[in-house]
Amino acid sequence: MLTLPDMFASFATLADGIGEGFVALALGFAAKPTGIGFLVGAVLAFTLKSVVPVSFEVESLTIVSKIGKRDWKTMSYIILLAGILGAILGAVGVYGNIVAFIDGPILSGMLTGVGIILSYVAIDLYKENKIIGATSIVFALGTFFAFNGDPNNLIYALFASVIAAIIAARFVKFEPIMCDLDREKVKLIPFFGFKFLTDITVIRGALALLALRTGTSIAYSTIDGQMANVTPNVDHTNIISGLSGIASSLFGGAPVEPIISGTAASPNPVNAGVLVMLIMGIILLIGLLHKLAKYVPTSAVSGFLLLLGSVLAIPDNIGGVISATDAISGPITIVVTTATFDPFLGMVAGIVVRFASGLF
Repeated sequence: MLTLPDMFASFATLADGIGEGFVALALGFAAKPTGIGFLVGAVLAFTLKSVVPVSFEVESLTIVSKIGKRDWKTMSYIILLAGILGAILGAVGVYGNIVAFIDGPILSGMLTGVGIILSYVAIDLYKENKIIGATSIVFALGTFFAFNGDPNNLIYALFASVIAAIIAARFVKFEPIMCDLDREKVKLIPFFGFKFLTDITVIRGALALLALRTGTSIAYSTIDGQMANVTPNVDHTNIISGLSGIASSLFGGAPVEPIISGTAASPNPVNAGVLVMLIMGIILLIGLLHKLAKYVPTSAVSGFLLLLGSVLAIPDNIGGVISATDAISGPITIVVTTATFDPFLGMVAGIVVRFASGLF
């Protein structure tokens, strides 16, 4: 079942996926193979009833491309190995135990840190094209508060800000993203006797991607769960992301990671998220991403990201950062998460501080 607000949330969220898809193209990832990963993610999310969609994610794209030095084979092996490990860890229930362990100040600190990161990225996108970014921010905040009290106000804000930014882009010049069309052939990557399993660069990249996913899957799943008023299954999130990444990487595609999605706030968050992944998968497979780059600038999502970070994530979680029995680990988690742009490192820092403070 899909309602009109579900449709609004799904189509508006596409702008985020398309915008970050442009980043993937610029970093050397192939679009069509990634479409396979999106379709696998849609099937798994529907099967497991997950409110957390998977999509392009700038953090993971940047890490993989940097460690893999933009060599598409190395990047594919990194994503493949991380996908296999992540799916296995999710299947045996490792991530659920992590969530139970960090519940309290550390989790609140990590989510607050993510809110700060989202706000920072929003401002960064705004600076790329200030007219388009300002339009997105004004319409996002204006619509959200204009419909204050309406349970669908976040969806309206996302839809209005993206549409307004796209219209503004018709009157402002922005640089289109170029990509290598030769990389868009859907065919299996070469395995060369699985020698990549002993490649230090591949192993280091896979562990880095897996570590980042540990933090984002916990943080983003929790935020999506808060918007959907459900308790998300973080193990399911990692199974979906891992298997989707495997499907994408087998053909040279990008990592497909859990995201903070406006669909989580819709009346039917599972179906709305599945719809986003299905449409995005089709867009990629039929080669529309390159053509859409002419119309949808990445600055179009700056308003929604700022709204999620500054108005929702930070205020909703900052109150739980300090407790009567733990006044240190939460603030440390915020500082490290924000400084490194890595929720996983923030979580580890919080855990270390909690153990250390317990020794004295």
